[in-house]
Amino acid sequence: MAASSTPLTSAGPARSKNVRPAQSFWQRIRGGDEVAVGITFLCAFSILAVTAYLVWELWINSALPRHQFGWNFFRTQTWDPVAGNFGALPFIYGTLVTSALALIISVPLGLGSAIFLAELAPPMISDGLAFL
Repeated sequence: MAASSTPLTSAGPARSKNVRPAQSFWQRIRGGDEVAVGITFLCAFSILAVTAYLVWELWINSALPRHQFGWNFFRTQTWDPVAGNFGALPFIYGTLVTSALALIISVPLGLGSAIFLAELAPPMISDGLAFL
């Protein structure tokens, strides 16, 4: 009895018709709604442009105070309007300390509530509180 063999037409696993090969990033973007992608990139660019414009305006308009007080403004503690001596170190320190305390308090609470809502809470409770 002779054995018959059938030739293989492809050398690999069979693919279904719905599976597409890997595409590059730009091909996937272009495959979607091009108008929405363009608007999104325009909005992202406008945020960067406005931020750069604000930095530029602040730098240009602060030339006189930078010239008068110099960079010591950020390192000195004196605040004497009568003598014209100004230093921002206490204010910078206070801002950094209050920001750090706010993060120390809020990060564990936020992370704990997110874990509770995602993993432990019953669906009825998590659906209502997830919005908050």
